[in-house]
Amino acid sequence: MIYWTSVYEDEVTHQVMLKIYDFFKGHFSELRGIPCSGKGKIMKHIRAYNNAAKHGYYFVITDLDDDYDCAPLLIKDWLPDIHANQLLFRVAVHEVESWLLADKKNLAAFFSISQELVPSKPDNEADPKRTVITLAKRSRKREIRESIVPIDDYATIGPGYNIIFRNFIQNFWNIDSARRNSHSLDRAIRSLEKIIRPDIDI
Repeated sequence: MIYWTSVYEDEVTHQVMLKIYDFFKGHFSELRGIPCSGKGKIMKHIRAYNNAAKHGYYFVITDLDDDYDCAPLLIKDWLPDIHANQLLFRVAVHEVESWLLADKKNLAAFFSISQELVPSKPDNEADPKRTVITLAKRSRKREIRESIVPIDDYATIGPGYNIIFRNFIQNFWNIDSARRNSHSLDRAIRSLEKIIRPDIDI
């Protein structure tokens, strides 16, 4: 069993990481979590995490947003040094919500909307969080609408956003289905698969 220190921007990303550990059925687990409340703290401390990864396993996920043209540019800019073998630094394109959108069937069922409304190429969505909120507005479930949609122009997410997505991620999100529609998720999963099976290509 490999025990990871998880470094993440928000609670939804943390739940995604926990689900990914569970996906590997006893190979991985979380030692501790480091919430960073946005990507600025991750960027500031990424070299420290890299150094710490010489002594333990660190899994870091950040969002691409619209700051860089692609994930490799962000990684190279933030961490030009040689990566420690026990650091796994992955970028969700463009936000971790794109990985949730990638499981079209289960997200549509959970939101009680048509699958046709869910984008087929979520990595191409410039603002996946906004896409999720727009879909939630179409939901036939009052709980989904009231939890996910912001209550006013000052809020970025609804009051129950994290609770709703914790439920979806842990109980409904299918990683095998999602990785087929999200290249950035697939690369993250394959990076972990390579730790278990060093012979596979990523």
